[in-house]
Amino acid sequence: MVFRNLKCAISIAAVVLTTFSSCKKEEDASVKGAFSNGIFIVNEGLFPSGTGTITYFQPDSNIVKQDIFEQVNHRPLGNIAQNMCIYNGMGYIVVNNAGTVEVVDIATFKSKASIINLSNPSQFQVIDESKAYITDFVGNVAVVDLKSNSIVKSIATGVGPDAMVKLGNYVYVANYGGFSIDSTVTVIDFASDKVVKTIHVGDAPAGMVADNQGRVWVLCKGKGFAGFPQPGDTEGRIVRINPNTLEVDQTFIFPSTNDHPERPVINTQKTRMYFLHNNGIYSFNLTLKYPIPELFVANRSFYSLGFEDKTGYLYASDARNYVSNGMVFRFKADVGTVVDSIPAGIVPHGFAFQ
Repeated sequence: MVFRNLKCAISIAAVVLTTFSSCKKEEDASVKGAFSNGIFIVNEGLFPSGTGTITYFQPDSNIVKQDIFEQVNHRPLGNIAQNMCIYNGMGYIVVNNAGTVEVVDIATFKSKASIINLSNPSQFQVIDESKAYITDFVGNVAVVDLKSNSIVKSIATGVGPDAMVKLGNYVYVANYGGFSIDSTVTVIDFASDKVVKTIHVGDAPAGMVADNQGRVWVLCKGKGFAGFPQPGDTEGRIVRINPNTLEVDQTFIFPSTNDHPERPVINTQKTRMYFLHNNGIYSFNLTLKYPIPELFVANRSFYSLGFEDKTGYLYASDARNYVSNGMVFRFKADVGTVVDSIPAGIVPHGFAFQ
């Protein structure tokens, strides 16, 4: 999002440069399409004027192809690419600063449509075969008709809506705060597209996961940026929402205002959450009565995380200096050992697994 890339720009200005399916063989993939059964890395591109790109990785053959959207469609993807959702043979790529969601055939990566009339889209959530939600940074969720790939209505939320979780009859929307600070989660009944409740959680809810008990865990970043402490910064926290009462029933507060956790993902069994914190990757055992963060990978500064259900691999991106190509590292999520690394584009941010 624009807000998070502002963080990158600040980091560069201060010269603090720190370092997300299994596949069949290539001949089988060529029958289905050049990009069948692989993994896609969404690269933001240069802030604020570069174009986002998509990196394709096929694990079985170790094939890596860069900038496949432009290679196939002969035009740039746009600035800034955020994330990608795969559904029913189609890929939906959110391009924040361009105000679009690009729709591609997932096997060939040929462009099929562009969802327009968005201001600063962030996340894409499929509701069913005919409907999807897009969080728009200006303060609403756009409701999309997937048959026509057009916006049919919008739902007002808090400030800077970002991550979404679909669970039961509801979609939970984390209001990250944009250029200010929000501390709420908007709950939407997706059958009626109506807001049923606004839940107060903690400053800057940066992501959410749903566990195997049907509970929603919200990772709140807190006010401030890691490495740039300011008066008035607040602690990060992890809060749990009871889906029956739509109330917060548990809270863990981080001990310092200097560190700000981000980018939560959840494992295949939906029992353990991973997130970025304190120059490393931490895990959080959701099966415990009162879980606490545990160090998983130490002394490595990553930009984003992804989790591949089929292999149980954790993906972590290194944006390096935010102006040259980054890298993605794969870890065994049960032990934390590195499997391999994948060359990516500029500022690798999102992951999509087939």
